[in-house]
Amino acid sequence: MKSRKDQVQAYFFVVGRLAAAVTHGKPDALESPSKRMTTGTVLGFVLAAVTMGVFGVFGMFVPSTGNTSWKQDGAIVMDETSGARYVYLAGQLRPVLNYSSARLVAGQSGGQLTSVSPGSLAGTPVGQPIGIAGAPDSLPAADKVTGGPWTVCTQLPGSAAAAPSASISVLLGHAPGSVLNEGQAYYVSAPSGELYLVTRGKRFKLPSSSAAVALGYGTSRPIEAPSLWLNTIAQGPDFVAQEVPDLGRPGPVIDGKQTLVGQIYQARNPAIGTEQNYLVRRDGLAALSRTGAALLLSAPSTRQAYPDGPIEAVRVTPDALSGVAISATAGIANDLPPTPPEVVTPPQGSQPCVRQDPSAGPEQAMVAEYLPDNQVAQASVPLGTHQAGMTADRVAIPAGRGLLARDLPAPGATAGVTYLVTEVGEKYPLADTETITALGYAGSAAVPIPMRLLDLLPTGPVLSTNAARQAQAVRS
Repeated sequence: MKSRKDQVQAYFFVVGRLAAAVTHGKPDALESPSKRMTTGTVLGFVLAAVTMGVFGVFGMFVPSTGNTSWKQDGAIVMDETSGARYVYLAGQLRPVLNYSSARLVAGQSGGQLTSVSPGSLAGTPVGQPIGIAGAPDSLPAADKVTGGPWTVCTQLPGSAAAAPSASISVLLGHAPGSVLNEGQAYYVSAPSGELYLVTRGKRFKLPSSSAAVALGYGTSRPIEAPSLWLNTIAQGPDFVAQEVPDLGRPGPVIDGKQTLVGQIYQARNPAIGTEQNYLVRRDGLAALSRTGAALLLSAPSTRQAYPDGPIEAVRVTPDALSGVAISATAGIANDLPPTPPEVVTPPQGSQPCVRQDPSAGPEQAMVAEYLPDNQVAQASVPLGTHQAGMTADRVAIPAGRGLLARDLPAPGATAGVTYLVTEVGEKYPLADTETITALGYAGSAAVPIPMRLLDLLPTGPVLSTNAARQAQAVRS
């Protein structure tokens, strides 16, 4: 009986004879049919390894001189080994302080950065360094300077995230938080003790405690906010009772009774559940908002209109006012909220914020909202350049984005200086249109931004093509 080993060997012997018969025409050939293929493959790998080794050693001791296609005036080149950057000008390599300076010097060359080997740079004269110290080293792309909403938040004293001093955060392009409606307001106390209502996109000053009491805020506790945060909000009129001409003199007869100028009548319509206040003037009645009525009733001068009784609105039915002339003069406090807004205090662990989207137009109203502390902290980072009480403490600008802005000194005024705001939260004045073009923003429209918002960001050096070409001292 043959073993399994003998059977396997016999099988391979028969297969070998068949392969030899096919490849050599002789089933009894002494040479293996795959010997040539194996030998050729091994020799090929050996020769390839030897060739690569020879060229590798040659490259180590005899480096390539590279190409010179980059030698065009204004070209921005970078040593691919050290990362050093240069601008090629008048046959010299000029070390440049930062990328924005290189773009300004390069002019119309397009600002493309070319990575070059040290061998390609060898032999080219190197001149003095040039550039603008403190200019940005990273520029947003032209399609990334479109702007977006500005959200300015301040930490409340006593919050878990509160800093030793009030912290201001500026968030660009952030999603809306919990927005207050037009009937709600923040009741705010400035460091000076002044009281404000923040509502309807403006801050309205309460010049006295009597005004706060008259509007129903006598027992409300204001939130403390720094002046820097309040100054970002447009100033509205003060909550004061305006003067009434001819106060205390006879007015029109209403419901058979002689009235005095300065008195307030309130007409209630029980059928539809409404009420309307009117101010008595010499020539008739002027419609008055609830806010205007509250301020007038609390004004000391109004006593002249109520010499013999309490200072309060006289309630009448609508028919009592029929036939009474309408005054040609408008009512009082038309620019103030018509009704004293409801005071809102941000929940524990959140920050009061104001939000405005200047890119939607200069008349875009600012709205009040609040955001959680942790959301603001996670979205923002500390500003590298910070002036306490003068600029924001933290900023959030998405990476690679920025803003091309023109300051708007006052509503309706012509925009002035153009600024480039980068992702690090610093703004840089741009000297002229040549500078804007050199940086690649010729086709980008600058967004008018109120100066009260731009002032929150630190200001860097002025960027200009002339300043970028100035030689800088070499420091040892």
